[in-house]
Amino acid sequence: MVRDLLRITLLGSSNTTAARGFPGFDPARDIPSLQDKVVLITGAAGGLGRQTAVEIARHGRPRRLYLADLPRDQVASEALLREIKEEAYGAEDAAAVTDPSSLFFLDLDLQSFESVRNCAARFAADNEQLHLLILNAGVLRMAPALTTEGYEFHFGINYLGHALLSRLLLPVLLRTAANKPKKDVRVVVISSEGHTMAPKAGVEYDKIKTDCAHLMYLKRYGQSKLALIGLMKQLSREHPQITTIAVHPGRIVTGLAQGLWKESNIARWTKGIAPLLCVPVSKGIQNHLWAATSPDVVSGTYYEPVGIPGTLSPTAQEEVFSKKLREWTDEALKEIAPL
Repeated sequence: MVRDLLRITLLGSSNTTAARGFPGFDPARDIPSLQDKVVLITGAAGGLGRQTAVEIARHGRPRRLYLADLPRDQVASEALLREIKEEAYGAEDAAAVTDPSSLFFLDLDLQSFESVRNCAARFAADNEQLHLLILNAGVLRMAPALTTEGYEFHFGINYLGHALLSRLLLPVLLRTAANKPKKDVRVVVISSEGHTMAPKAGVEYDKIKTDCAHLMYLKRYGQSKLALIGLMKQLSREHPQITTIAVHPGRIVTGLAQGLWKESNIARWTKGIAPLLCVPVSKGIQNHLWAATSPDVVSGTYYEPVGIPGTLSPTAQEEVFSKKLREWTDEALKEIAPL
């Protein structure tokens, strides 16, 4: 396990593109207009999700941009929206900053099925279309714990909450894709090269309704990110009219990474070379943005930064894994989101 973590830390996916032959992605130049589009980003109050929202608002200017994150009161949500608008548009564009019809906040607690259902219902009540869904929210290093429904915390939030949300929003996505002329409708799933750290079986289904304290946190995290790749493969296979891709953001200095410096010996040992291995959030979101907007994406593909088809673990490539995950998910969600 330690060897695998060192391998990922020192030899894993790079955030640099020039060395890998990719013509650098520049959001200011390469993000097309999204002025008629409706976009929803989970985990959009901080870190990668927040900066993704800023860049999409700044360069794409979608008709409606929804930020879904942990519930907050109206004053706090309005303050967040204004901060993002000011960062995206600048004080000189007062009309954009004060426009109440472009950015919206949605309460979303992914560990609670009820919260996920309410979020999807609120969105669907106000929108006939959804062009871009970015499943970005997630947790990395959590002590053994259970979600509201009793699932292992990483798996419940990173995978199961997003699986439910995408299932509830699927009718809106499909309706949007069916519009004439054909619309570009996408689901971007934020996974990780950490999916290679999953247990040997992929997902320990018989233990997933426990806190999985017998597993190191990286294995708990790994099986949740492996499951997200399974979700991407399922959506791309069953709904080819929707472009569905998964991405690894790269090694990024986020609040999650900084927290690891306090808790992980390996993270502390490599902290001194972190500037050589990691990039700031402003650069780290480029794979998010590329996957969300580039005409070159191929549905059903897992990408490393930026726009490079990544290496999937053997388990992630197995059809039997995707099939079993689908069957297990159908059973887990049958009461709240039957097919």
